[in-house]
Amino acid sequence: MSDSPPLLDRVRTEPRPHAAALAAAVGVGVALASVHWLGLIAAGALASLVAPTVRRGVAYAVGAGVVALAAFAGSIGPAAAAVPGMRPVVYVTVGAGLGLPLLGSLARAVVP
Repeated sequence: MSDSPPLLDRVRTEPRPHAAALAAAVGVGVALASVHWLGLIAAGALASLVAPTVRRGVAYAVGAGVVALAAFAGSIGPAAAAVPGMRPVVYVTVGAGLGLPLLGSLARAVVP
């Protein structure tokens, strides 16, 4: 039997695997979010699962939401200049971009 800790424990405690897993989780989550809005929930869940604590998992999920919003803003290109004038739509977009990953971060509270 090996004395090495389980993979999830290594990812949560060792810096190099942690950074790689976090980058992969956010990348996969944002890719899923580009296809469907449920990907935002997946992005929050994936990002929070690599966090060492629940509090950090919430912060990682918000970070994944910010990355998804930035990717969206970059994808609309020059039309981004007109976005501030579309207030109700912007509120829903930002609310979903931050709120749905927070919902996904509940996965960290479930998985010890």
